[in-house]
Amino acid sequence: MLLKKDFLETPKKGNIEIENGKFIHYDNYKEPQKIITGSKKFEIKKEIFLPMLAIAAGEILMFFGMIYYSLVIHIINLQAITLAPFFKNYSSKIKMIHQSLILLLLMRIVNLAMPYFFSVKMLWYPLTYGIMYIAVFSVIKKQQISYKELGFIFKRFYIYLPSAILIGAVSAIIEYRILKPLPLIDDIGLSNLVLIAVVMFLFVGAIEELIFRSILLTRLEKVLEPRTALLISAILFGIMHSGYGRIDEILFAGIFGIVIGYIFQKTRSFPFIIVIHGTANILLFGILPIIWP
Repeated sequence: MLLKKDFLETPKKGNIEIENGKFIHYDNYKEPQKIITGSKKFEIKKEIFLPMLAIAAGEILMFFGMIYYSLVIHIINLQAITLAPFFKNYSSKIKMIHQSLILLLLMRIVNLAMPYFFSVKMLWYPLTYGIMYIAVFSVIKKQQISYKELGFIFKRFYIYLPSAILIGAVSAIIEYRILKPLPLIDDIGLSNLVLIAVVMFLFVGAIEELIFRSILLTRLEKVLEPRTALLISAILFGIMHSGYGRIDEILFAGIFGIVIGYIFQKTRSFPFIIVIHGTANILLFGILPIIWP
């Protein structure tokens, strides 16, 4: 006969008394999960959402054309996130999210502060986004993010490729009807197409997808439910398009962020989402303004 003392430690076989004399076989036993109290959840959410609200505040100022004040808010927020660990002991997961948000702030600050050195506007993008590679790789190394977690997986890419190009093309057409941007290239000659492809794939698309999907989204998933993490990353992606000064562009970018983020969650394929983003940008800023003025 089994006695209560026999279950002071979890046995490796037989039955386990779990509650009020009820027994369950060891193979079906699961250790009780740690319970996070409501106050703890609120504390976690506050630590995450306060910096995000500050980012939103800076972007709202930019939306209304107050560029200088927007820059000031972003710089203050950057300093606050950077110095906060000296005054409070954050968990490692919260620190990872804060570092991800710093990347967003740096991208915006560099974007606003970088002067134009080139007569060709497209050459400005490799300069501003190229600098961000240093910060992105620093975060990847600091957090020891694996290639697999970043999504550097080419398995079944040949299957994803046609879908990625199609999604990118449809997105570009919709966004073009919203923005009607001027072309970044003079014509659709081979040299211009190669140049804009390099810029939009290796600089703009790669940096934005690394920050918003490979780093920010995956960091949020460590603290929040996947759907919540997806929604928050998409909202931030949409808000970061406030520089266009159009609410419909912010909404579109947010929806685009949900779509591409969901695809990343399901496939964990960075090549898939970079093809979507790069294709959309090439069509939006290069081909469509020329063939569909």
